Amino acid sequence: MRERAIVYTRVSTDEQNNGYSPTDQKEKLYKYCESKNIDVVGFYHDDESGKSFDRPEWKKIMAFLKANKNSVNYIYFLKWDRFSRNTAEAYAEILKLKKMNVEARAMEQPLDLEIPEQKVLLAIYLTTPEVDNDRRALNIFHGIRRGKKEGRWLGGCPVGYKNRRNEFNRPIISPEGGDIERLVKQAFEDFSTGLYNIEDLRRKMNQKGLKSSKNAFWKMLRNKVYIGKICVPAYKNEAEEWVDGQHEGIIDENVFYACQDVLEGRKRKVPKTFKLLRDEFPLRGHLICPLCGLTLTASSSKGRWGNYYPYYHCSKGCKERQKADVVNVAFVNLLGELKFKAKRLQLLGAIIKDKIKKNNKESKTEIEKIQKEITKQNLRSTNARGLMLDGEITSAEYKEIKNEIETTITNSTRELNKISNTLLNIESKIDGSKQIPVELNLRFFYNL
Repeated sequence: MRERAIVYTRVSTDEQNNGYSPTDQKEKLYKYCESKNIDVVGFYHDDESGKSFDRPEWKKIMAFLKANKNSVNYIYFLKWDRFSRNTAEAYAEILKLKKMNVEARAMEQPLDLEIPEQKVLLAIYLTTPEVDNDRRALNIFHGIRRGKKEGRWLGGCPVGYKNRRNEFNRPIISPEGGDIERLVKQAFEDFSTGLYNIEDLRRKMNQKGLKSSKNAFWKMLRNKVYIGKICVPAYKNEAEEWVDGQHEGIIDENVFYACQDVLEGRKRKVPKTFKLLRDEFPLRGHLICPLCGLTLTASSSKGRWGNYYPYYHCSKGCKERQKADVVNVAFVNLLGELKFKAKRLQLLGAIIKDKIKKNNKESKTEIEKIQKEITKQNLRSTNARGLMLDGEITSAEYKEIKNEIETTITNSTRELNKISNTLLNIESKIDGSKQIPVELNLRFFYNL
């Protein structure tokens, strides 16, 4: 009775043009089986990595062997690296086949496993592809790490950017320059105010065209790539660090770090009674129900054709219900009718100027304190570098100290910029003004 075999070929994407074309493998294997008077009862081909046996066609082979016991003698492939590039899994799979009385054979690397010494050759044949895989993976890893240290973004293009190549034909990113970039900037600026719930803001941006999942939106607001930085992950004794990127940042650093303060709960300067903003409900929590005297809440109702319509309504079950857009317009018209008397406006101006003066004095004191701390940290960095050059500390210890100092300086600079932005010099605008200067936002009045 003639022996029977399954022919198996495998090729991954990067091997297509490296002497491993599926057609070439199949032709060689069929000719070999014919020359050995072996009947080919099945042909299977995988376009998958050899790192594991989680391959569609290989699974079909194993299912066939289980369903048709003792119907196949061999599984033939060209070389052992076509069978596997993972030594441990390869041995386990050979054992499974042996239990089904099937022998795995490589046409160009024949072995007789009944001879004990041949098992040494099998170990070499199986280990060599795995070593090759590991070496290529390591080279790729270090190439990516080197690229990141050079400040190049490697991977999927961040939202608001586009892929291009620099003068050396290396991949880099640059601002998208269109609506998506504009929406990304708006998302950061809106969130930095501390007035928006992150999910409400995400939905608002989605409606405008910035499509993003909850997790992706959160990661976007955290990503320093938007201020021109690239993350080099920790590796062995090297700590994680952020380096200056070759790309242009599209978000102002002050805005970015204000967003971080909001995310970490450090920025909530609005009163406890203040409601997080949604554009369609600016008066939520400020309107009184005429029936029960409690404040009105707000929500959107889904219409017959799938559209949503915003309403102010009572949260206690009263039937009071008003269209939000109508109420909002009426309130804006009411504000337009308000007029300040000269003496009252003068008094308000005096109160504001006094508040600004006190605020500026406190801010200037804090600025001086932070500037001294930054100077101190820069001196520490210089001293640490001297210790390293003198051999008193290792380069790894110096790098750890340097990263710690840079983090402190970055945080201090953030705080310095934030405090500097609170300094107001608008007294000339207040004097003789017939209205409140636009620079004074709602949050300032809440703190009066």
